[in-house]
Amino acid sequence: MSSAPSECSSGTESVNRHAEELAHATNVVRGYSPNAIRPEHWEPVAQFTRQVGLDLEPVDRRRATETMRTLSQFVVWAHRQGMPLDRESIFTPDMVERYIAVACGHLAESSRATRRSDLRRFSAAVTRKAPWPPRAQRLRGDYAIVPYTPAEVARLLEVAAHQRTALQRRRLSALLAIGLGTGAYPREARSATTGDLVARQGRLCLRIPGDRARLVPVSPPHDVTLDRIRVEDPGSSILGFVAKGWDRAPLGHLLEDIDLPPDCPDLKAHRLRATWLLQHLKHRVHLNGLAQMAGVTSWKTFGHLMTYLPPIDEADLFEEITRR
Repeated sequence: MSSAPSECSSGTESVNRHAEELAHATNVVRGYSPNAIRPEHWEPVAQFTRQVGLDLEPVDRRRATETMRTLSQFVVWAHRQGMPLDRESIFTPDMVERYIAVACGHLAESSRATRRSDLRRFSAAVTRKAPWPPRAQRLRGDYAIVPYTPAEVARLLEVAAHQRTALQRRRLSALLAIGLGTGAYPREARSATTGDLVARQGRLCLRIPGDRARLVPVSPPHDVTLDRIRVEDPGSSILGFVAKGWDRAPLGHLLEDIDLPPDCPDLKAHRLRATWLLQHLKHRVHLNGLAQMAGVTSWKTFGHLMTYLPPIDEADLFEEITRR
């Protein structure tokens, strides 16, 4: 007699597995507590948010976790804006758009688009009166890299120096120094430690491992800041902050307690990197060498910065091209 499972038993097993996964997803939602949100901010909205999550009926544990991460951050933000815990008040087009514009600026464009799409889908599913249009307006496609002006850089450094606590001063000063001084990508900056600061050719350099492995000399005056951190706190993260593995907005959490006054320029990691690149372009650093230091393999990034370069005197340009 064959021991192979019948079609009927196989179908039953599939149904059972599906039911088991739904039960797991429900348990994830019921017991969800966000790691990236302070307990005093989460507790007032926890029951409301979990019920919304249950009503969205995620089909497995992974989607349940992703749903609750997105929901929890949005609902906490809305509640802290003074909104009542009412679905028709919170899950509206205006609130979603405002949240994406105000609270998600630290995310990459693709991440913002994903979060926006998810929230619109969730909101339409849990409301009846909210005026949801059939399609979302596209996020801007003409992405541009805008470096900081010298005045903006000066203001950022001033803001960093006047933070209330030593830890806040350390984190913001380090972020500015590593961005403006080495042009490191955000992920590289987050993982850099004081052990990665080494001397080469009489200069302080940042050793960056990984797919874009390179050794970048730190531009002054930011070498002074990084060297001070190296001496005062050996063996630590340069930023004084270690992101969690699940964290999708590490820069936002690093800056969570930083005091940024209204006149402070909008702080973006990619703008710090662009400012570093532009300064070297202005000093006519060899393009191949700069591309190597920047960890890029195409000229696209440089194209964004061309409009910010000063005009070259015609006589000087002709002299350089003809090399007489």
